[in-house]
Amino acid sequence: MLGDSTNLVIYGISDVGKMREHNEDHISWDKDMGLVIVADGMGGHNAGEVASEIAVNSIREVLHDVLHPDMQGSLNIALDDAVREAVCYANDEINRQARENPAYYGMGTTIVLNLFYDDRLISAHVGDSRGYRLRDDKLERLTNDHSLVQEMVDNGYLSQEDAQLSASRNLITRALGIADTVDVDVTEIKAEYGDVYILCTDGLTDLVSDDEIMTLIREYRSETEGCDLEGAAEALIALANDKGGKDNISVVLACLQKTFSDSSM
Repeated sequence: MLGDSTNLVIYGISDVGKMREHNEDHISWDKDMGLVIVADGMGGHNAGEVASEIAVNSIREVLHDVLHPDMQGSLNIALDDAVREAVCYANDEINRQARENPAYYGMGTTIVLNLFYDDRLISAHVGDSRGYRLRDDKLERLTNDHSLVQEMVDNGYLSQEDAQLSASRNLITRALGIADTVDVDVTEIKAEYGDVYILCTDGLTDLVSDDEIMTLIREYRSETEGCDLEGAAEALIALANDKGGKDNISVVLACLQKTFSDSSM
């Protein structure tokens, strides 16, 4: 993180859910770097958990080098380009390890990340893991699913309500590890005090609606004390499990607030 990280609070949980034997999601954060990452792996022989871990660790490694204080004086690349290159490097690493180990053939993962710096936020994603922002009691989705169903919604063939019920809603059109190159969506926005940012896998959003996410987080938010991120994250996981817990469920919440108790991983 290039600016002051003292106002950034982060908390996350990854839960196996009620139907899966293994957790193929991987979450990570580094408050000093201002970095939050969520990945949802896929592939046989438990390779999904390998792919998601490779992705997260590779991105952290690249961005740690870019954001290290000794490097900032000689930084000759824009941060949004650095984020994009970090995700592309993760794609290369997943492909390399899949080539070297037949058991990992076909593994892949989604990725969604936030990089906070100064009063800005860079968001990047590939796949259908999502990023949201709650500001002034309004929840806004910051990412657009790379999925077959979302393409049908964008082209007017399907309503957003019907998309939520579609049997094809988990067919993604982009992921790390499925091709030699990957197209990464990267956006940069202004961040403000009081914002709550939510990164999550489809294990949450397949079962919990955007309105439910907004309502629940608002219940754990205080104008004077900030947001109880631990309570909100645990409540979101519990709600998804109460609704069936059909997949692994991962949620990481980050809040910009002036008073807080530090959480780190």
